[in-house]
Parts: sequence; structure tokens; C-alpha cells
Amino acid sequence: MLETKPRILVVDDHPALVTLTRHKLIQKGYEVLTAQNGQDALELARTEYPDLILSDVDMPVMNGFELCERIKKDSRLNKIPFILVTSMVTTEYIMKGIEAGTDNYLTKPYDDDTLYSKIEELLVNPPPPINSLKTVEVKIEGKKYEVLADYSHLVNLLISTYKNTLAQNNQLSRMQSGLNAANKELELTKQEHEELIHNIFPEKIAESLLAYGTVTPERYKDATIMFTDFSGFTKVVPQLSPEKLIESLSFYFDQFDDFAAQHNLIKIKTIGDSYMAAGGLPERNSTHPVDTILAALKITDFVKNFGEKNKNNETPYLPIRIGIHTGKAVVGVIGKKRFAYDIWGETVNLAARLEEHSDQNAINISEVTYERVKDFFECESRGDIDTKYTGRVPMYFVKRIKSEFSEDDEGLFPNRLFIREYNSLLRSNGQS
Repeated sequence: MLETKPRILVVDDHPALVTLTRHKLIQKGYEVLTAQNGQDALELARTEYPDLILSDVDMPVMNGFELCERIKKDSRLNKIPFILVTSMVTTEYIMKGIEAGTDNYLTKPYDDDTLYSKIEELLVNPPPPINSLKTVEVKIEGKKYEVLADYSHLVNLLISTYKNTLAQNNQLSRMQSGLNAANKELELTKQEHEELIHNIFPEKIAESLLAYGTVTPERYKDATIMFTDFSGFTKVVPQLSPEKLIESLSFYFDQFDDFAAQHNLIKIKTIGDSYMAAGGLPERNSTHPVDTILAALKITDFVKNFGEKNKNNETPYLPIRIGIHTGKAVVGVIGKKRFAYDIWGETVNLAARLEEHSDQNAINISEVTYERVKDFFECESRGDIDTKYTGRVPMYFVKRIKSEFSEDDEGLFPNRLFIREYNSLLRSNGQS
């Protein structure tokens, strides 16, 4: 029978510290759960029942004192050993934690041996049952504290806290070198992860995934979705080897990635020959409809120029269709082992329909998006067009940047007037 590893719940709102502590405890042979505040930790404790909780004090939503008190008052959870971690070593802070019911203290900075010994001590010698403890009145520095404990438990806890302070004074230089080494180790680990994860997810999403293994879904009242698709792609596929097919798609999509990044869009995903990107998330802004059109203009120009200048190139010319719509959406990460950052809602569905009804090397937008960008771009009304599932939809082709806002004859590059108006839009109260 396999021996079950003790599970430690680490609670802290600093992703870097969570990642470092998690790594150390896993190396020591523990399983590790993580949470970014007391509320999340309480919910996790109720479902996973960890063998020990290691919690920071200062956190948003619910701090460590509140979490400890809630755990110790819950008849299903009060047997779980609890360690509070704090950089504050004042009497008031220490006694507040003891009143909350903590079984031990760690004061920052602490060395690895101190961390491991406190965890091991509580796992081997768990705290006494809550029903065996009595309320003890303690008077320190003129203040009275009522503590649910027996005297031996209280004395052990205070001695442990005192030892923490002595250890800090005696080991600061060793700790500094140890922290430097840990920081280097963490930096190497971060770099390895970030090279992969930051190529897939926005930075905000990647940091949350690394620290907590999940991302809270968000609702956006205002985002712009862009779908692209290659016209005639299915006819080209049989003529290409698998290697050449992947190489050709990468040739186009790599350039699309660059254009998206230039205009504050994020790539959501590619599905076959379809490319999906979005503006206005994860960082909300008020310029995403304009940003998305600017990126789309560069994409269509790139594809058209490639087709005209590289007819004999081994990479096939693939005309593109683009559809763009602005509206509400839900954004989140799905999956446990293979994460996928994705977006859902009617806005996504309508953007896909707009792409289906676009023309070769054309940008087809909805009326909602048109109303947001018509002051910047020349657009051509197409009237109402029948679409699958969504009925008749007013559509517009985007032609170019308006001449008074364009720096070039093609209408691809904005001039100073455009930038001035764009900055005015950026400063407007249109974020949601």
C-alpha cells in the first residue's frame, strides 16, 4: 500500500512567495495546495481537508487571523494544525494570533529548517482537541487576552515564537545567502516556465496560473473579438505535405501575432486555419474596437502584398476573411493539465458569423463595432445579411483609415491627428 503524502495548504497573496514555498515543500515530500486569500483557503479546506495550513496574516478578502479563527470554530476542521506567518513580531500581533487559535507561529524571514521542523512537529504531535481546552486569561503589557488553550500549549507557543526571534538575530547573514540562492533558483524556474506560459497566456493570467493553478473567470461588458479564416484553404491542403502545411500556417500566424501585439490585442487560439484574437482584455480599455481594426488592416495588407509579390513562393498564397464584433464576453481558463485561455458568449458567435460572410482580404464588422470606429475609418454598408442562427445582421466592410487621419495613401498608418483623437478616446471614461 502506497504511503499517503501529507498535504499542506499554503495561503498567501504574493504569487512569487507561494511558488517558492510550494517548490520547497514538494521537494521535501509534501503535497501542496495553494490559495491567494483566506476566503479561498476556507473553501478549499472544506473540500480537500489538508493535513496542515500555513497562512500569511496580511491578505485581502479575509486575513490570516480571520481564517484561523474560522478554521478553529468549525467542528469539521478544528483538528487541522495551523501555522501563522508574519513579519510583525509585536506582542499585540502574536497574542491576536493566539486568540484566533493558531498552533504555531513563523516570523519572516525564516530559514528552511525552521519551516520544516514546525510542520513536522505539528504533524507528529497534533494540537490537543478543542474540547479539551479551557479559556485562559493572559495579561501582557497592560492588556488582557482570553485564549482558548491549556497552559502547556500556551507556553509552548510563546517559547516557539521567542525561538523564532532568536533564530532571526543569529542567522540573518546565513538567511541572506540562502535567500539569494533561493531567488536564483526561483528566477531560473520562472524563466523556464515564463518562456512557455507567457507565450500562451497574458502576463496577468500566467502569474495566477503559476501561483494558484487557476484563474477566476471574468465578465467583460465590452470587448472586441476578431476571427480570421483563409479562403480556399481546403483546396490547398491536399497539395501540401504535413510539414509544409504547418510551416505555411506558422508563416502567416506569426505575422498575425506581431500585428495583434502592436495594437494591444491578445491571441486567444488558432483552430486549423482560423485565428482568433481579442481586444479590451485581460486589461480593460476603451480603444479596443479601433485597435482591432488597425490590426486587421495590417493583416489584410500583409496577405495581399504577399500574394502579389510572391506568386512563385513555395509558401502558398492564402486570401483571408476577417470578421469583427464588439460586445459582452466571459473570459477564463479551462483545463487542469492542459490549460486553455478562452472566451465565450454571443459576441464570439457573431464575430464568427461575420467572418463567414466576409470576402477575400476584406474586413467585415458588425453595426455595434461600426458605431465605435466610424469616425476613424472609411466603411461601406452592406445592409442586413442573413446568417446562420443569428438571423439578419447589419454588416459593414472596413476600407481604410479616413484620409484626414492617414499618414499614407493606402490608409494603413495613422497620422498625428489620428493619434491625438485616439489618445482622447483612451482617456475617456469608456472602460468596463
